[in-house]
Amino acid sequence: MNENDAGRHREKTATETVAVPSSLLHKMSEVALGFEAFQDELEDYFLSQDPAFLEQMRQARAHHRKGETRPLDDLKRELCTE
Repeated sequence: MNENDAGRHREKTATETVAVPSSLLHKMSEVALGFEAFQDELEDYFLSQDPAFLEQMRQARAHHRKGETRPLDDLKRELCTE
């Protein structure tokens, strides 16, 4: 593709629009939300089957019950998120 063809191609694609019915956009949005929910549930399922993750959660719960916690601000500073 020479420079003239590239320029014409750029102009053509930059000015073209495609009309999409709002009902179709609404359906696409619903599908995207449904897929996001599916991904969340699938991730939860995988975590619920992971023995290492479950053990970490048991340990975290035990520490929490014993009052072995830290202020959130301290953790943020430690992780350099502030």
